[in-house]
Amino acid sequence: MSQAEREVVIVGGGPAGAAAALFLRQQGVDVLLLEAARFPRDKICGEGVSPEAWRLLRAMGAAEDVARLAPRPLRGMRVIAPDGTVFEGVYRRGGETLTGFAVRRTRLDATLLDAARRAGAEVREGARVAEAVRSAGGVTGVRMQDGESIRARFVLGCDGRWGACARAVGGLRGSRFFRRFALRLHLEGVAGLGSVGEMHVGRGGYCGIAPLSDTSANVAFVLDASAFAAAAGRLEDFARETLAQRFPAVAARCRDAKWLGPPRAIGPLAVSVPRRALPGLLLLGDAAGFYDPFTGEGVTLALRSAELAVGPVVDALHGRVSSAAAAARYEREYAGATRDKFRLNRLLQWVVAWPAVANAVARRLRARPRTCDELVGIAGDFVPARRALGPRFLLQLLQPGA
Repeated sequence: MSQAEREVVIVGGGPAGAAAALFLRQQGVDVLLLEAARFPRDKICGEGVSPEAWRLLRAMGAAEDVARLAPRPLRGMRVIAPDGTVFEGVYRRGGETLTGFAVRRTRLDATLLDAARRAGAEVREGARVAEAVRSAGGVTGVRMQDGESIRARFVLGCDGRWGACARAVGGLRGSRFFRRFALRLHLEGVAGLGSVGEMHVGRGGYCGIAPLSDTSANVAFVLDASAFAAAAGRLEDFARETLAQRFPAVAARCRDAKWLGPPRAIGPLAVSVPRRALPGLLLLGDAAGFYDPFTGEGVTLALRSAELAVGPVVDALHGRVSSAAAAARYEREYAGATRDKFRLNRLLQWVVAWPAVANAVARRLRARPRTCDELVGIAGDFVPARRALGPRFLLQLLQPGA
């Protein structure tokens, strides 16, 4: 096989791309990973990672690498409604208590990419892909911005929501109903941090706090796109004003905090693609679509999408199935793995859009600790989201008493 013709080319070296490289190298697959940035690099993210990620990291062979980063353990989630009602759930499966974690993406992503490199993937940083090369039969490789063409039997698009690979299937589309943007801060000196992630529901949006240490935190808020019009050219002032006006309890805890860098914004958050696979191309991570993650965040989904991609790709490389059949299988399994979680996210978006409804739901959940744990387990990706959409869960929520 020539240097310009590979079994698998992965475009993007974030968690999805690094995970795909690790899983594929376990199967002896030739992997070329192309990353536009040079690591370490920042990524706008809530930086809380759900407990299910540990299973995936172990399967990839990267759990020890991540554990050496000493990430902040998170044992559950606390939600604060607009009227101040608080409910909290613990990551619990049967009699076992689980933990998620919080860690800076600059450290996590670089660690995973290094693990992929050590596993034998060829990693090229500073390598910008201009487009996925299409043919009548699907995708046959990539073309670099410097003009180089690289043929591949499979391309895995892990280059994010606006990357070249998503454009190959028609590009990402924003949600008709939820056009929201996020702004992220890193702060040192935040008061009252504990061992849970926090979600503060406020007027017109919500604010998450992921503790990174006893005193430092990722503080990120999400608002409708219309509210971000006031941020043009004055992002730092907008961040301070928004916290003070919409999330005063958070602002009070951050009053004496030091900003560890300028705020960064991203949006629109909710985007989708017309399809996630073509013969020769699978989209992973954010490139496969992204939903405003009120009940969790994207790192675990990125790792999970890589796990789902490996079987179809390896079967196609070994001639057991066609490239088209591999694409169809990935499309089907990805939809099955995410459908219920995305439906739950949409339901919760409607709840938080109406403060009176959010307050009522919070009061009921506060009186039902077992239901809280189940909801948090869904957010932690280890309890199937379909439980929250079924009659038993809804009955628990509506019944009087705990």
